[in-house]
Amino acid sequence: MTPAQPADHVKHPVRDRSAGDAPDVYGRPVLVLSVTAIFLAVILITCVAALEFAPPWRSIVAGVGLVALSTGLTVFVSTLMYRIAPAATAPALALLYLVKVVVMGWYLLSVGSPEWLHSLGFAITVAAGLTLSWLALAPMAMRASAVLAREYAAVVRAKEEQAAAEADSATILDEHLSEPTDGGEHGRT
Repeated sequence: MTPAQPADHVKHPVRDRSAGDAPDVYGRPVLVLSVTAIFLAVILITCVAALEFAPPWRSIVAGVGLVALSTGLTVFVSTLMYRIAPAATAPALALLYLVKVVVMGWYLLSVGSPEWLHSLGFAITVAAGLTLSWLALAPMAMRASAVLAREYAAVVRAKEEQAAAEADSATILDEHLSEPTDGGEHGRT
């Protein structure tokens, strides 16, 4: 490296990475699991709407379907947005949450709760389903956080190395400019 060259030899792990090189934080099995949960939820909610059976069981199936749909959509959006635009994942999840709340609020305020809804069965099922989904998704979230923390540490190290290399090149340049020449005061021969 000559003194006039910038420190381009320093690697930038996030900036230089192509889409194919991205660590698979949210792997293909997670994507398949989320799509499967969404399809299962659609089947369960369709069964609740189309079939007549005992209200407590119908409420339990509706609760399982809503939790599966909500969790499946959240994981699907997380996986897809992380692959496409990692910085847009949090805003996309916030928008998804807003859509879920607005749709559910609209349904409950305009259509109203169905007559067959057994409140206690539905509430227990939703609470248990959310707890189980959180427990199942916690390892994935911890792994994603660990990968992202390693990436951040690599970026910080790369910036520190680049700053050190730039400081070294500036020092070398200063040393070359301050060296006396053989040709007199102005460096002429």
